[in-house]
Amino acid sequence: MRKTFIKQGYFGISIFSLLCLISMVLYPGGTIIDSSTVGYLFFYNFLSNLGEWTAKNGDPNFYSAILFNISMIVLAVSYSVFYYNFLMIVIKKSKNAILKFLLISSISISLIGFVCVALFSSDPETFELHILFVKIGFYSLLFHCLVQTIFIKSIEDFSKVLYNVSLVFSVILFLFVLIMEFGPNPFENNESLFVQVTSQKVIVFSILSYYFFQVRETLKTF
Repeated sequence: MRKTFIKQGYFGISIFSLLCLISMVLYPGGTIIDSSTVGYLFFYNFLSNLGEWTAKNGDPNFYSAILFNISMIVLAVSYSVFYYNFLMIVIKKSKNAILKFLLISSISISLIGFVCVALFSSDPETFELHILFVKIGFYSLLFHCLVQTIFIKSIEDFSKVLYNVSLVFSVILFLFVLIMEFGPNPFENNESLFVQVTSQKVIVFSILSYYFFQVRETLKTF
């Protein structure tokens, strides 16, 4: 049964990706810089634009928003199920209670943050809350990944691949946080928007890849 709960991670990744792609197709248009654009522009529209109930061009965005918000919740639930079962495996290989507590608390905060990102869209009425939960989600995820990298390193017989992937992902996530906090303001011009949107796409792809490797390497322990 535990193997099934681990393997469902592939399903969570697939459903999230599929719903996001459909949401992009359904998005009416408009960016935070130019409301006259048509459709979803991959390098100029944030993923959070998909979750807005009104598109940036002023048109209703109901179906795209529903699908995107569902995709966020599906991914969060999927990862929660996976990570609980992942912990049940690795927790037996380590006696470090502090690292275990930090792992559980940090990923819990991160997942709650990302669920709230879906619940509070980037529409003007909830924009500040949306940004707050984005930062909570990513900062706690960064902390979690650093702790997990140390945790995995401390277990001699655990996957070296997962350690390397965790280390690389932590570096990528750290660079993303730097760009998010200190990079160009996306509201200034299209060049700045391009930088921020592209960095977001890179980190989302990295998160999905990291999740994939976690599932694959954990299944090898059975």
